[in-house]
Amino acid sequence: MTLRNFRALLAGLLLAGLAILAWADDFLSPGMTPAELQERLGRPEAPLVVDLRAPAEYGIAHIPGALNVPSTELEKRIEELRSANGVVIYCLNGTRTRQAEPVLYAHDIENFYHLEGTLQAWLKQKLPYEKGGAKSSGW
Repeated sequence: MTLRNFRALLAGLLLAGLAILAWADDFLSPGMTPAELQERLGRPEAPLVVDLRAPAEYGIAHIPGALNVPSTELEKRIEELRSANGVVIYCLNGTRTRQAEPVLYAHDIENFYHLEGTLQAWLKQKLPYEKGGAKSSGW
């Protein structure tokens, strides 16, 4: 095997490993599928959906009715989640969701879920989304 072929093989294995890690199900909270969330959003006892991304990202596309609580502000705004009838958190790729889970547990937020497949899965399934400014409060 030539050095060039070895480098190509190594790069391919590295990329494959990173892709697997990105989709690993190492969340602390139970998951909720996009279809299940959409169905629950139609009920009177719908959960509070929390988008953990920055306001600029939220403005590009977000789940209808989602509350924008950037992960950097979560601890300051934790009281906004207490009276909710369940909470579903999401971001674009799962990183901020994983970071938010211990914060929610530490503040005794119960009955919360992560969105399985993140916002990417929601959009891939062609579920409705909104664009525009952040809904910063309302619960």
